[in-house]
Amino acid sequence: MHFLNNEPKFEQLVETAFVYHDIGLWTDHELVYLEPSEAVALADNEKYEWELDADALRGAIHWHHKISPKGPHQQVIEACRKADWIDASKGFLRKGLSKTTIKEVEAAFPNLGFHDTLLRLAKEYGGSMLAGGIKVTRGIVKW
Repeated sequence: MHFLNNEPKFEQLVETAFVYHDIGLWTDHELVYLEPSEAVALADNEKYEWELDADALRGAIHWHHKISPKGPHQQVIEACRKADWIDASKGFLRKGLSKTTIKEVEAAFPNLGFHDTLLRLAKEYGGSMLAGGIKVTRGIVKW
């Protein structure tokens, strides 16, 4: 929300996108999990009548690993993309945030071994750490 100036109109969309953005790892047991994650989010959006913009929700999930910030719904996708790169890099990539702010967020939302779980799943689902890493990279990083 920091990257969206804490605008309330984006809050439910961002919350929902981040709840669902990696869920395909567990629902479909897939290292190429973006499309399965989108499908679950869109189905629940409809089922529970959240009335979120389906294209923006799909985009925030599908493009959150994008290398460059372009495309429809760019404002919210870019915010999600930056936040996810900060998280995925454990704060090494800061995307304009201070180290102090990143530490505050990490204290409020500890990862509790999530990154280690991702490495374990890459090995389990991919057959080896190397094969899983390649499959993940080719399947989820968007140019």
